[in-house]
Amino acid sequence: MPTTYKATERTRVRRMPKRGVYDREAVHKIIDQAIVCHIGVVADGKPRVIPTAILRIDEFVYLHGSINSQLLKVLAAGAPACITISHIDGLVAARSGFNCAVDYRSVVLFAQAEDVTGMSEKSNVFDKFVEHILPGHKARPPNRKELNATRILRFPIVEVSAKVRDTGVNDFEDDLALDFWAGTIPMKTVFGPPRSCKKLRAGIEIPDYARTRA
Repeated sequence: MPTTYKATERTRVRRMPKRGVYDREAVHKIIDQAIVCHIGVVADGKPRVIPTAILRIDEFVYLHGSINSQLLKVLAAGAPACITISHIDGLVAARSGFNCAVDYRSVVLFAQAEDVTGMSEKSNVFDKFVEHILPGHKARPPNRKELNATRILRFPIVEVSAKVRDTGVNDFEDDLALDFWAGTIPMKTVFGPPRSCKKLRAGIEIPDYARTRA
């Protein structure tokens, strides 16, 4: 398998092309570090964008939701979709407002959905969603009723690109002598201490994975 994705007319980064990334491993890493993506699609002649959980397995990304979701029905019927992911890594304070920015990593994927209908595959994807979002968590597997109530869609990772800004401050030479602070404020997601469900059965302790994530 090639180590890079082929740039297309839709995925080629035109604005600041040096920030474009097509390396397969780098794209996968950005996707894998995401819990939520945004998916855009035209439904009933109107553009819509919704946030939803995302999972990658090999060369596919998976989304899921209610079997009655009108948006998922449109996607399952073959409507073209645009899936985006973004991570903010730092706030960039420059000497001019024009050059204030953010350091970030992002992915844009264009694809059409494939409806996952096999019960064993749907159950496997369910398990992998739980492991992706809550590594180490133990939960009851979905039953047939729950699987029937859920639509799972997969999208091939073919027409895709990433864009990364990690350069910090890029001030103009004429602004370097100004008496303003300039620099980068790193940004990251921080988890708080776990809180047990109020209806938790007595004797069940908070698991290590929940404690160490905080």
